Amino acid sequence: MIELSGGLSFFDMIGSGGAIAPSLLYVALWEMLWPEHKSTVTFLRRWASNFSLFAISLGLTALLAPVLAFITNAILNHSAFRWAPGQFGFWAHLAFACLVLDGLNYALHRAMHQNPVLWRLHALHHTDVSLDVSTMVRHHPLEAVVAALFIGVGGALLGCSALEVAVYGVLETFVQVVGHADVRLPSFIDRLTRKIFVTPGFHRIHHSSKRIETDSNYGQAFVFWDSLFGTRGGFADDKRGAVEFGLKEFRDSRSQRLDQLLLLPLKIDRSD
Repeated sequence: MIELSGGLSFFDMIGSGGAIAPSLLYVALWEMLWPEHKSTVTFLRRWASNFSLFAISLGLTALLAPVLAFITNAILNHSAFRWAPGQFGFWAHLAFACLVLDGLNYALHRAMHQNPVLWRLHALHHTDVSLDVSTMVRHHPLEAVVAALFIGVGGALLGCSALEVAVYGVLETFVQVVGHADVRLPSFIDRLTRKIFVTPGFHRIHHSSKRIETDSNYGQAFVFWDSLFGTRGGFADDKRGAVEFGLKEFRDSRSQRLDQLLLLPLKIDRSD
């Protein structure tokens, strides 16, 4: 695997290193033992489809990694925003990189809802009729490529090193795994984190079958982007009531099959 500056491979960069597997495992055990909602949807078939999509996405991204690594390395080496660690301090630059990358992630996520072509790729993520840790990896393989290219190139243009992208990837992965999980955070942790990080209550609104709610709460790691740009949709709580997940036109069992999910971009548009 081609290495980037910092000694990390491009696959490490886009796959968040080894963070995703243990995060999925631990949070999956958490939601199995102490679920907040007991879903009536059989999870085995959903998990088979969701993790199959994940495996295809990883394989496709790995095949393209050498080309993407060459592009991002070339851009990073000529970026006007590339700081030497000693200039402003390692931790200051890392904080800057995490903010920049999460801002790019927010922008891409919002664009995927508003641009009809990008929505064709992203809609698959919203067709899950239940919500748990497996939904986090339920993305169309072509969306994974678009995201890797956008975040990799955008981050390189703004001077983010491979190490910084990997650190942000670990943070974003953990936040997203917990954010998709069917768990209730302890009240004191929820109070401490919900003003900064995406929590399950915040992200569930984004997976609502109501379009006005689906098109809100785009934050990936941090919630303040939604407040800053007017896309905050609130929290799922007892007062708000149960949230129906998925897209109304794709709730039947046939639509949830792997082959149909891969073909979904050909069958959906932003008017659905």
